Amino acid sequence: MSTQTRTRISGTQFIDADEAPRSRLSLSASHRDPYHPVTGTGGDPNFGAIDTPVNESCVVCAPATRRLAEELFDAWNDALQTGDAYRVTALYAEDAVLLPTVSNVPRTSHAEIQDYFEHFLEKKPFGTINSRNVKLGCNKLTDAGTYTFRVTDGGETKEVPARYTFVYENRDGAWKIVHHHSSMMPTA
Repeated sequence: MSTQTRTRISGTQFIDADEAPRSRLSLSASHRDPYHPVTGTGGDPNFGAIDTPVNESCVVCAPATRRLAEELFDAWNDALQTGDAYRVTALYAEDAVLLPTVSNVPRTSHAEIQDYFEHFLEKKPFGTINSRNVKLGCNKLTDAGTYTFRVTDGGETKEVPARYTFVYENRDGAWKIVHHHSSMMPTA
């Protein structure tokens, strides 16, 4: 053990990086063997604790609120109203995953997401939130619940109840959709 003091960041109180490795284990590590402790002690001495940043960087969390979830959905719904698939796709991160309502194909690239919306927007969709549950995190926001889509298909307008999950991340100062799942409600 080095005599030099190392500052470590840990989500568990009372873990001192300068104590003997076995005394630094968190409670959940006691359920693991000596080769897989959660703090990364044991094994390679050059590998730090898994919850320790490699450098002395600091993470700043963007404010996330229920109102922000409402605004992000409204921006997405407004983009649908333009009929422009590119504009809708721009709201998604480059590595986003879309599990769409009316397609069995997961969309994992901007090109695939845009392709989905080029066809979906032909139905002139308009979404209304029925219920939502918002979970807030550091630079992350999850909005899950139920919504109803008004769509026009073959000249007929109908209401389609569905479940949804939007996961947003704040990336480079902009909130982007990183995961979007939507599925029609099961029949009664």
